[in-house]
Amino acid sequence: MTRTRCLTAAMLEEGMRHEARLAFTREQVDQYCDLVGDYNAIHRDLDAARMRFPDIHDIVVPGGLIQTTISALFGTLFPGDGTLGLTFCPERFRRPVCPGDEIGVTLTVSRILRGGMVDMAIEVRDAAGEPLSSGTARLVAPDQAYQDWWQENVDATTESGC
Repeated sequence: MTRTRCLTAAMLEEGMRHEARLAFTREQVDQYCDLVGDYNAIHRDLDAARMRFPDIHDIVVPGGLIQTTISALFGTLFPGDGTLGLTFCPERFRRPVCPGDEIGVTLTVSRILRGGMVDMAIEVRDAAGEPLSSGTARLVAPDQAYQDWWQENVDATTESGC
């Protein structure tokens, strides 16, 4: 089972960060495009991708796949399980990402609001550390009752290796 976290708004502080490294395979691109009905040729055909981006070395990973994977970080790792997404406002990618390219994602708590709401700043960088995109998100972190339930039911399961 994949290890998750469950941090309440009270456990978070402004400036807290989570960093993740992501890379996507052609199979993941195909699965995503099939699931959402994205038939844009740049996501499936290298010649089409090169028509738009002449120096590209492979097809283009859809921005939506990257964005949904970032959203998954909110609900599994930071703040973690039980988090509800309210808004996610990504900036357009400055350069395409190809399958196999490693990208770094940094999530930073920028503000903690009433009612467990948390504003996050999002930075996406390429393997060399150059900016690719940024964005913001507003989330509702889990409350203490959910965190207590999670510790009994989910965290205990992952601790035992089940």
